[in-house]
Amino acid sequence: MTQDDDRILQALAGLPPIAPDIEWETRVRARCHAVIARCALRQPQAGRNLRGTGLIDLAAAAALLFYLAAVIAEAARLVGLV
Repeated sequence: MTQDDDRILQALAGLPPIAPDIEWETRVRARCHAVIARCALRQPQAGRNLRGTGLIDLAAAAALLFYLAAVIAEAARLVGLV
């Protein structure tokens, strides 16, 4: 070890010990729980209704249904039903 290392270790040894602040921890914990609860209320719940469904999900479902209808129409045309 060098002389600089000794000075750093001595300075670290002279620091006061950290005592936990119970009141501060309680306030932080309460704020965290409040934020988590608000986020949980905002998230859509599965199977409720279309309000929670995003616009992109609806657009993808519409595109898939349109494609399926086109495939069925083309199959019917090739078979000679239409």
